[in-house]
Amino acid sequence: MEKAIAVIVILLICALGWSCFAQQTRPLPVYPQGKQSAGPRSSDRERANKLYELARKENRALQWNSCLAAKAMMRARRMVTERYFDHEDPKTGRNPVWNSVNLCVPANRKRSSVAAGENLAKGLDTAANIHEALMKSPTHRKNIMDRRFNNIGVGCYDSICVELFAGF
Repeated sequence: MEKAIAVIVILLICALGWSCFAQQTRPLPVYPQGKQSAGPRSSDRERANKLYELARKENRALQWNSCLAAKAMMRARRMVTERYFDHEDPKTGRNPVWNSVNLCVPANRKRSSVAAGENLAKGLDTAANIHEALMKSPTHRKNIMDRRFNNIGVGCYDSICVELFAGF
């Protein structure tokens, strides 16, 4: 089972040029709760769609998965509202990517044969710049190019974008 885990360390070069490591919990600025909506803004949706298009240019096997996209957006929103940036949930110490991906596995597939991965990006940069930074990082690039993954969902919320990858 451990061999099947494809969770990768994430590096992102933020808009101002400093490095943000996904393994390090970094508090985000406090945003007024009244201004946040339940769903993504149109600019967040556009950024997520563009990130998908850019990943798809790199790996033609990747197909948009609405379930993964919804889980990715919820994950990004949660990190913003709870002010953390990390693969591991600060409450549980575990990466929720497997739970998210397993909820999206079609009923006719075996969950034990599913491959999953996650890229996290932080910063209010353009999708093109975020994608370029991801492709410069060997671990991010590996997720994007991995032929085991044939499904992708991308969700952005405010300053965080999440790419969820699955192979099923």
